[in-house]
Amino acid sequence: MLVKELYESPVKERNLDKYGELSDQCICCGKPMKSGESLFVHMNSDWMAVAPHITEETCVEITGADSQGLYPIGNDCAKKMIGFTVKHSFQEYISKSN
Repeated sequence: MLVKELYESPVKERNLDKYGELSDQCICCGKPMKSGESLFVHMNSDWMAVAPHITEETCVEITGADSQGLYPIGNDCAKKMIGFTVKHSFQEYISKSN
């Protein structure tokens, strides 16, 4: 499978109301990332999770949609996205997005 619909927690809206929009929050549930969490999901412009072997450069060719880059995903939500997460340093993520 090359793409998968992103899991969205039923409490995401409540968490966004509680915590607001943060740069270091889980894309699936809106909770702030905990120290030591370093999983990300690669999303495309169809808002589908992309298989880890697909790069930003090959995303359009393989999935038919542009890469939107990596988004943080908490450990609990990552269990719903097995096979679609990548381990990455959060510092590397922050420096890439700036």
